[in-house]
Amino acid sequence: MLYPLGFADALSRSGVRYLAASPETMLAPGAPSAKIADALTQPGDWAAGVVDATMQTRYGDARSGYHPAAAFDVLDLDPAKIAAVRSAVARFNTSAVGLRHMPSGAELLHDLRFDIRSVPGMARFDHSADMVYHADRPAEAVYDAIASDERLPKAVRSAAAGAKDAVSALVLAHREYAWFSPLNSSYADAVGPTEHLPLTPQQYDPWSSGGVTETHNEFFGAVHGRELARALGAYDARDDRAVLVA
Repeated sequence: MLYPLGFADALSRSGVRYLAASPETMLAPGAPSAKIADALTQPGDWAAGVVDATMQTRYGDARSGYHPAAAFDVLDLDPAKIAAVRSAVARFNTSAVGLRHMPSGAELLHDLRFDIRSVPGMARFDHSADMVYHADRPAEAVYDAIASDERLPKAVRSAAAGAKDAVSALVLAHREYAWFSPLNSSYADAVGPTEHLPLTPQQYDPWSSGGVTETHNEFFGAVHGRELARALGAYDARDDRAVLVA
C-alpha cells in the first residue's frame, strides 16, 4: 500500500496513533504478525523492532520469490505532529505558488518542477506507464531536493526544509530491503509518507472518473494542493468535476 500524507492525516483525525506500512507499490505478501506482536511486547524501541521483524521476514516458500516490501516505516500520528505537517506543507505550497508573481517566475517554476520530477513516483518498475502513483512521491525526498536547490529563493528553500523536518518527525523507524527481487527497483529514498505532487494534468487525479480521488480530501485542501497544481501546470478541471459528479 501507499500511505500519503492525506491518509496519515485522516487516520490521525480518526484517533489512530501509529501506522506501520510500506510506502511503495508492492506485491502484498502480508505481515509477520507473530513477530510483530513479539516486538510490541518487548522492552526497548518497539517501532524499530516492528520494522526489523518485517524487513527480515521472507514470505512464502523458496519458489515464490516473495520478499519483504522494499521499504517499511512506523509513523507517529500524534495530532500535534500532524498539525505541524499541515502548517509546514501549507507554508511551502503558498511560497511556491508565489513564485509565479516574481519577475523570473516562469523560470523559477521550471526549476521547481525539475526538483519535484527528480524524485520518482512510487510506481518505479518497468511497464508501469499506464499506472497511477507516478505522482505520489516520497515527501521527505522532494522537500530535501527543493531545499537544496540554490536557484530558488531562500524563502522557498527554507519553507521546503521546514516541511521536510515536519514530515520527518512522523517517522519513528524506517528500513530498506537490500535486494527487492520482484520489481528490481530502488526505494532507498522512500522514507516516510508519500505526497500527491502531480506535474501534468494527466497525473492530477487519474482515478477521478471512478469516484476515487487523491485531491478531494481535507489535507489536500488545507495545504493548498490545488493552487500548487495550478502553478505547476498540473491542474485538471475535468478530473475535479468528475469527482464531484461521482
